[in-house]
Amino acid sequence: MADVILNLGQRYAAAFGLLSLNGKPNKVRINNDYKLEFFEEPNEDIANISFKFDNTRVNFASVPFVNKKGLDKIIAPPPVINFSRSKHLIETPINGSDDVVVELWGMKSWDIRISGILIDIDNHHYPSSQIKELYKLFRYNGVVNVIGDQFLEKEIDSVYFKSIQINPVVGFADTIKFSLTARSINPVGFTLLNP
Repeated sequence: MADVILNLGQRYAAAFGLLSLNGKPNKVRINNDYKLEFFEEPNEDIANISFKFDNTRVNFASVPFVNKKGLDKIIAPPPVINFSRSKHLIETPINGSDDVVVELWGMKSWDIRISGILIDIDNHHYPSSQIKELYKLFRYNGVVNVIGDQFLEKEIDSVYFKSIQINPVVGFADTIKFSLTARSINPVGFTLLNP
C-alpha cells in the first residue's frame, strides 16, 4: 500500500481562510548582532485533546501523538480552540461623579469555541462516520471531561456543549469544517448540609 500524503495546510486554508505554514518549525534565527540562536523542537502534543463521557473517548490528535501515546483512534487533527472569559461584577455609580464602586467580584465560566476539520483519510469520501462521532459528542446532555494542555493551563477539566456547526469545504469532498461552542463547568461546591 502506498503512503498517502495530505496537505492539511490547503484544507485549513479552504476551511478557515488562513494562510498555512509549511509545518516545519523555525529552528534558527539570526538577530541584528548576527548571532545564531538555536531552539528546541516545539511540543507537538500541546494541541491534542480528548473528550470523555459515558465510557466513550473522542480524540483530536496529530499522527505522532497516536504513535507515541498509543491512542487507538482519532476523529480529526487537533482543532483551533479560542477561549474567552470575563468577570461578573456589580458596579454602582457614585452620584455626582464619574467613579464607580465595585460591590461584587466573581469569575464567569470560560466560553470556548472549537473549530476544526474532519477528513476521511481512508476512502477520501464524505466523512460520515467522523460526523456521527462528533454529533454523538455534541448530543450528549451532560458534563464532558476534557483532557489537554490547553485546558489544563486554564484549570478547565469539564465542559458542556451549547451549539454545533457543520459545513462543507469547497474543493474537498472528503473534508468537512466544524465548529463547537462550549462552556466550562465546575462541580457544585456546596450541599444543603454544608452551605
